[in-house]
Amino acid sequence: MTIPEDVVRKLNELPIEEVASVLGITVAKHKARCFMHDDHRPSLSFNVKKNLFFCFVCNKGGGPIQLVQEHEGWSFQEACVWLANRFNIWWPEDNEQKRPVRRRVKRIYLPKNDEVTCEFDEELYNWLIENAKLSELAQRFLFEERRFKQEVIERLNIKSVTFPKKAIATLIDQFGEERCLKSGLVRKGQYGLYFYFYTPCLLFSYYERDGRLAGVQSRYLGEKEGAPRFQFLSSRKTRLYNLPILNVLKRGGKLYISEGITYCLALLSSGENAVAIPSATILPLEDLVTLRSYDLHMYPDQDEAGQLAFMELRSFFVNHYAMLKEEKLPEGVKDYCDYYRQTSQNEN
Repeated sequence: MTIPEDVVRKLNELPIEEVASVLGITVAKHKARCFMHDDHRPSLSFNVKKNLFFCFVCNKGGGPIQLVQEHEGWSFQEACVWLANRFNIWWPEDNEQKRPVRRRVKRIYLPKNDEVTCEFDEELYNWLIENAKLSELAQRFLFEERRFKQEVIERLNIKSVTFPKKAIATLIDQFGEERCLKSGLVRKGQYGLYFYFYTPCLLFSYYERDGRLAGVQSRYLGEKEGAPRFQFLSSRKTRLYNLPILNVLKRGGKLYISEGITYCLALLSSGENAVAIPSATILPLEDLVTLRSYDLHMYPDQDEAGQLAFMELRSFFVNHYAMLKEEKLPEGVKDYCDYYRQTSQNEN
């Protein structure tokens, strides 16, 4: 991504001490303790006339952009995007087709073998979701084990399937065998018809912003070894979960991006606004572009894969003139779901 020269000039004209203050650097009489080394005496100096900073110990300095780079450990582009967002400096958007997207992002959003794209029958899937219920096993998982709020589960229309033969018989009775097979939900194998999703399972509905059902993802609740935990049937390859939340969120509103639906449910149960990517290896780029106008945050999982997913996402947004901010979990907490369970137990 190329930052226009006039934008770079405007960013470097931002008052250096004001930028420092926003970064959390305490400046007194144009001096501060340097964040780049163990500083006991203020050695970080600010020249407000030249709009520059300089540390006499580290022998490093520069303008507002360089200050953000050094303080946050960001690239030039990331620092520019952050400053532009923070100080409401923007630039005309080019044709989307001309904007570079890093190849490594493209590599990871392609669907896996178990993410099947078929002739998605919206009426059939809607009927299944509306007529399914939450089994006792599903309720124990959602409300006792994960401690999600009931109003969140109801709002997102989360259901479950326990008995696949009964589900197949009911669907065929309603829509006919040919239509059920064409939908991909019912399959024909060596021993007859079978339900595509491993059961018992939860059913998560993916809705478009206009309320149309566009996909269903299952979460296996059984104990069969080798069974996929998640399976997906959709009208297109990849998408964001909980897109309708954008209808009530104002431009610039705080929005969390989560890796996986259960992480998203934990955030929603905490009172935050959140959407979910299907997994760290599947990025729905078409939907992600629509999030540029929001204040984006993420709690990355505390492992290598989680950190990589965050870096991939942040790189994507930087290339699309937006910033994804990292939220830190307490030490020893592996992911936000773990953190949510701990805090909700403490509240009780």
